[in-house]
Amino acid sequence: MPQNKPLNISQFFQSPFNAVLARWAPLSFFRFYFYILGIYYLMACGEQRQRLGNAVRSCPNLGRHRLKNEFLVWKTYRGIFDHYVEKMINAYHPTARLERYLAAQDVVDNEDWLNRAVNQQRGMIMVTGHFGAVEYLPLLLALRDYRPAMIMRFKTARLRRECLARCRQFNVQAIDADQPHAALRALRAVNQGRILITLCDEFSHWRPYHDRYISVLGRRMRLDRTLDILYRRHRPPACLGLVKRRGDGLALHIEPITNGSEPLSLAQSAWQRLEPYIMRFPDQWYQWHAVADQLGACEQRGYQDCRPPVIRRTVRPVMVTQAT
Repeated sequence: MPQNKPLNISQFFQSPFNAVLARWAPLSFFRFYFYILGIYYLMACGEQRQRLGNAVRSCPNLGRHRLKNEFLVWKTYRGIFDHYVEKMINAYHPTARLERYLAAQDVVDNEDWLNRAVNQQRGMIMVTGHFGAVEYLPLLLALRDYRPAMIMRFKTARLRRECLARCRQFNVQAIDADQPHAALRALRAVNQGRILITLCDEFSHWRPYHDRYISVLGRRMRLDRTLDILYRRHRPPACLGLVKRRGDGLALHIEPITNGSEPLSLAQSAWQRLEPYIMRFPDQWYQWHAVADQLGACEQRGYQDCRPPVIRRTVRPVMVTQAT
């Protein structure tokens, strides 16, 4: 690549060779291999490493112990590597092996509430974030006989082809955000009784209110209204869903937000439930580059001038659930 062009971490990890390795290599070996690749990336891209580390160090609840903070920064780097491991395994790993691995992750918080909400047959909005093993969230739901739908974006045509094929295998409705009428397809999925998975921490895709604000990691930002529009249209039950990494596997956390009977700002309620997880487990959130690039820039300009990038009319403002 040209010397003056930063190395894109997504394209770096998603090379054709790595795709082949993700298909055939044991999961433990593939994860170790990606850790080595990630360390090389951090060494080669010192400026991006420093900016990402500074964003993590800006987390409001970090202590004063410098060694503990630096260890947390390293864990955050490792969490980003794990994210790309999961992305590649989710797309390219043999279906039978992936299904056996995910079927062993049987810890679900508040599954009784989830079942009651699904049995209403009104559809559901499951808000999530760039937290933990979010790549596995729709597959975990599908393996438990739920009917999820998710909106995706793809970096490469090969990744798009593999992900769409995997979704068909697991009865997951995939909505390509770059295709026409993606927003209408998302609304239709809710009407069909599916669980629509969407992100609330895609800051670059926020469509902000002019006069409503929210605190985002200690910064005053204009509140996103995309989720609110969707919720007001159908009033389905809504919850926060997070796949947290643990030492012995994964755990699916469900936090109820509403059963659909109350008027509220779904965007605000979802973020207020996600942010404590980020504060408590900052190493499992991999949007720290957005903190450095977008929220940090807003702070320098002043809170009153915080606006996300202008969205061109050719790009449909939909809730993006997977930034692949």
